[in-house]
Amino acid sequence: MKTAKQLVYDFVQQNAYRNEKGIDTLAIANELGMLRTNASALLNELVKEGKLIKTSTRPVYYRVLDNIRDNEEMSFQTLIGYDGSLRKAIQLAKAAILYPNQSLNVLISCKVGCGTTSFAYAMYCFARENGVIKKEAPYVKINCRHFSKNISVLDNELFGIGHDLNKSCFMKAKGGVLFLDNVDLLDAKQQSQLYTFLETNIIYSEDGTKSKECKDIFVIISQSPQSNMQFERIIPVIIELPELKDRSIKERFGLINHFFSNEASHSMRSIEVTSETIRALLLSDFDYNVKELKFEIKAACANAYVRVVRDIHQNIQVVVNDFKNQVRKSLIKLKNNHIEIEALLDSRNVLIYDQNDGYQTIDTTKHGNDMYLEISKQYNELLELGINDHGISDVITTHIQNLFKKYNYLKSYDSSLNLKQLSKIVDSRVIEIVSHFFQTSKKELGKNYRTNVFYGLCLHINSIISLKESQQRITNDQVVQIIQDHPSEYAASVQLASIIKDEFDLDLPVHEVALIAMFLIETEDQTKNNPVLLYILHGETTASSLRDTTNSLTQCYNAYSYDLALNIDTHKAMEEIKDLIMKIDKGQGVIVIYDMGSIKTMLETIEEETNIKIRLINMPITLIGIDIARRCSMESDIDYIYHLTHLEMNKMRNYEEKLNQVIVTLCHTGEGGAIQLKRYIDQYSKLNMKTIPLAISAKDELIHEVSELRKTYDIHCFVGTYDPKIFGIPFIPISKIFENSQEEIDRILMFEPISSSTFNYEDVYQYLSEQFKYVSISKLKSILPGIIDELNTIYHFNEDQRVGLFMHMACLVERLLDGKQSVPNIEKQKILSVFHDEYQSLSKIFKPLEKAFHIIIDDNEMTTILMIIKRI
Repeated sequence: MKTAKQLVYDFVQQNAYRNEKGIDTLAIANELGMLRTNASALLNELVKEGKLIKTSTRPVYYRVLDNIRDNEEMSFQTLIGYDGSLRKAIQLAKAAILYPNQSLNVLISCKVGCGTTSFAYAMYCFARENGVIKKEAPYVKINCRHFSKNISVLDNELFGIGHDLNKSCFMKAKGGVLFLDNVDLLDAKQQSQLYTFLETNIIYSEDGTKSKECKDIFVIISQSPQSNMQFERIIPVIIELPELKDRSIKERFGLINHFFSNEASHSMRSIEVTSETIRALLLSDFDYNVKELKFEIKAACANAYVRVVRDIHQNIQVVVNDFKNQVRKSLIKLKNNHIEIEALLDSRNVLIYDQNDGYQTIDTTKHGNDMYLEISKQYNELLELGINDHGISDVITTHIQNLFKKYNYLKSYDSSLNLKQLSKIVDSRVIEIVSHFFQTSKKELGKNYRTNVFYGLCLHINSIISLKESQQRITNDQVVQIIQDHPSEYAASVQLASIIKDEFDLDLPVHEVALIAMFLIETEDQTKNNPVLLYILHGETTASSLRDTTNSLTQCYNAYSYDLALNIDTHKAMEEIKDLIMKIDKGQGVIVIYDMGSIKTMLETIEEETNIKIRLINMPITLIGIDIARRCSMESDIDYIYHLTHLEMNKMRNYEEKLNQVIVTLCHTGEGGAIQLKRYIDQYSKLNMKTIPLAISAKDELIHEVSELRKTYDIHCFVGTYDPKIFGIPFIPISKIFENSQEEIDRILMFEPISSSTFNYEDVYQYLSEQFKYVSISKLKSILPGIIDELNTIYHFNEDQRVGLFMHMACLVERLLDGKQSVPNIEKQKILSVFHDEYQSLSKIFKPLEKAFHIIIDDNEMTTILMIIKRI
């Protein structure tokens, strides 16, 4: 009995004569009594097996492969317009390939997006099918546009790494086809080397000392019509591909059908497109021709896919509003082409592209299904964060409007950006990706971003990729707030994250994407009322060089400098620095990085005289250099100097001024509250820290007063009614002091957790009272929580560890009261030896428990407790 596939094949073979084009899916399904989808699936299997071929028309027609008739035509028949606008180009291509003795090299001249890649690949297939090259012959393609920012990498691709000619693209393509796309982007030296090869079939190394002959190679190159290069002098066959606007309405309709069919196949959903949408696309002009048409359709399908992402059985429905305004406006031109367009649409209101009838030709992108998976992934991630459907819709809708742009690098980068310096510390791929993202985001979001946002993004993305940190730097609440309040910026950041995943195989979590979005949220010029940076370093240009480098890399231009000459009078230097600080201060103060000497004293004096906030950061690089140079002149052992310097630097890092620690009590009005709080702390605290009361509500005045205190004291913390949030000094609210017992005050002041009042053990006690025979629960309540809290103060347990240890200790007491012996612990000697001091401490902590229940916790049990605490 014949299979369904054999029945389909036989039917096509027997009935194809009815129509020269072949038979469509619907006719086959009706004749054989099959579902249309099943017939379509079987027909596509037969095409893959090489038994049938299908047309690029709509509807699709199938017929049996006629080796005599089709062998020559099959490759070019995959191209829409093969019998129309591409007819002349195909004839030239065939003539070049089939030229006697050896194929003639070909120059393709066309504007961006006219289908160069598809045409070149079809030439390769035609050459294979006609035996001009072997079936396994290589096909090597290099798109020079991809290397426009890195000529050295392009050199390696073209002529071999380290001038190894065997690794050149010419040797890789030997016996096959070499396709060089956008050759008008080559520099003068690369052009010269390519000219030489095309004239002689010989490639030379850069220094001319090495050469290789490559006769057995068919070269296809492409350039724009405006190119000044003279390849036509040495390439005999020149092929011109038409722009989309020069193609017939029928061919444009074929391209539109082709791209929608591809999206149906990729999304695994049938796509329904309104006739109004088809009309608009047929009448639209696209600057980047066929490629832009493809991306517009991809973006619209993604936009429509979001609406049905939750219903896997629902078709994707594309309407004209899924496209940008330019496409919608094109409908005003309908009057001029009405008759021709309506003949194609045949009065259909909706065109359906079946997912099983989606046909594949040459797809130059490595994506496809990924786009729809990304949309689903984003939807699920946002849903898990608790964002409502409306918020998700805003984010995803904006995201998919931009998503297709990650497949398109046609736009040129902003040449005004000074990328040369940035490329020294940032991966060139990062700069290229962020450059494109930066430009498209400015247009999509309608915001005029400052240049330093671009530089900040480059530096931030580079650090993510280099460090690959997984630590979450913003909370989930902050993530939700960013997504809800700024869906457009977040969606743009999702687009960047997807590009990073493709390029670097790094999947950024939602919180990292939200962090990127923060770069896009702030758009106002914030150079006013911000602190500024000032370098003050010894030497003629030391500080100014660092200033220029900082401003160049950040593009913030908020760094300044003062080069402190070695022979300048100190008083004069201080006056000049004072004038500079008064000039550059924006009202929020100056952060000064300095190296050594009396600079600190000068700056402290200037701060007192001008009342400008000055914060000092000492980087003693000059002092370290002087010390190393002095040692080098005295010692001959480099390792001795190296290690001695490290010792000195470690001492410098670890050095802290031994100031007395103080606690500062605060209140907004009057000293009474601050003084009472001071007296309470002094009476009950045993830390022996001095307590100083301050009653200052004006922040500037408080900063000045605290700055004075810091010259004499090390401020341990603020305690009071408000947190001033200055100098990074920790704050303890007054409520925490009075809501806990007087005995807990030192734990609070030392930031130790107070847990027994917050954890409710009642459920645990209820369970234990039902299980235990010997332990008095009331006695356990009075003793064990205090012991657990004392251990928690030392080891900082989380809740699970705290409850787990509590249960272990309670069960241990029951077991010992039941007279059961401890199980020997084989790790006892090792554990007790390594943690001897902690063993001693635990023994003291457990004494009240042993005394209350008249038990002895032996070394085996102590070892087990230590292993629990240390998570061994």
